[in-house]
Amino acid sequence: MTLKQIANMAGVSISTVSRILNSPDNSFATKEVRDRVWMCAREIGYVPDQNARELKLGKRTSRKSAPPSISCILGRTRQLEDDPFFAQVSRAIEQQALELGYAVRHSYSLFDIETDSLLDQIESSHTDGAIILGRFSNDSMSFLEKHYKNLVYVGRNVISANCDQVICDGYEATQIAMMHLIANGHKRIGYIGETLNEVRFEAYCDILRKYGLEYSDKWVSNCPQNGPGGYQGAEELLTKASPLPTAVFCATDIAAIAALRRFSEARIKVPEQLSIISMDNIELSGYVSPMLTTVGMPIVEMGNWAVQLLIDRLNKRHNLPAKVLLPNKLVIRESVAKRSVSNR
Repeated sequence: MTLKQIANMAGVSISTVSRILNSPDNSFATKEVRDRVWMCAREIGYVPDQNARELKLGKRTSRKSAPPSISCILGRTRQLEDDPFFAQVSRAIEQQALELGYAVRHSYSLFDIETDSLLDQIESSHTDGAIILGRFSNDSMSFLEKHYKNLVYVGRNVISANCDQVICDGYEATQIAMMHLIANGHKRIGYIGETLNEVRFEAYCDILRKYGLEYSDKWVSNCPQNGPGGYQGAEELLTKASPLPTAVFCATDIAAIAALRRFSEARIKVPEQLSIISMDNIELSGYVSPMLTTVGMPIVEMGNWAVQLLIDRLNKRHNLPAKVLLPNKLVIRESVAKRSVSNR
């Protein structure tokens, strides 16, 4: 389990592997190369050679056992490519685990738990604990508790579960986004995202009520909070909302980026005719045109805290379920325009 092995498997140099695995902001090399290197590292269960590190520091060691390992599990999506937010959280988890001498040996989606091959992999992987990314059903919780003694949940909403949780409050993030739109003079505000048992939709409705703003079903698109869902949601607004709202809150950046594409195809100018705001602050949000105004979540810190909580529990440093609440931050870019009194 060496850097040379990873380099050979990924078809890159040893120095490239080292710089990717140790990049503090996951920015070295292209995404394709980064993903390939991390896939190879995960496949062989790579962790840094702790013996070599201690020898360099003049310490003696007799560690011979295999390094401890953890699993990373997707709750709401089948694969990381479908959810850039949790893909970035997952990468932060891998980097932090690596730094602390743990290997992320097994990653899978809860959508696949019924397959025999996955059950065999879970039984044979012998991981010490698991981190779950995104919400999941009660049935899934029963499955997880059966196969893992130690669990940490990472998401945008607090869940009713007896496990450690790392949360960036989606309700608060939506409030921040809505207040930014209102501060810029927007009174007709639409919504693209899920509506059933979704705190972001609850926050959207609560803010409208609080400030006496109009609610209309024509301005709300109930759709999946991913790329295809965002495109579908924009299409729905274009079909049923006449006139369009002056601004739209999208439940995720990736949905907002897809909606931006559909509005552009319809020759709707953003932000001159329609402002768009969302939440997450994924890497891509700063590279679209116009650049996306969003409520950012501390993605790296979410991953770091998840690993730290899991390791603390493995080492019996705490027994009661812990909740770490991390702050949101408004990131102002180009997709929200100020409305004049005459065109509100």
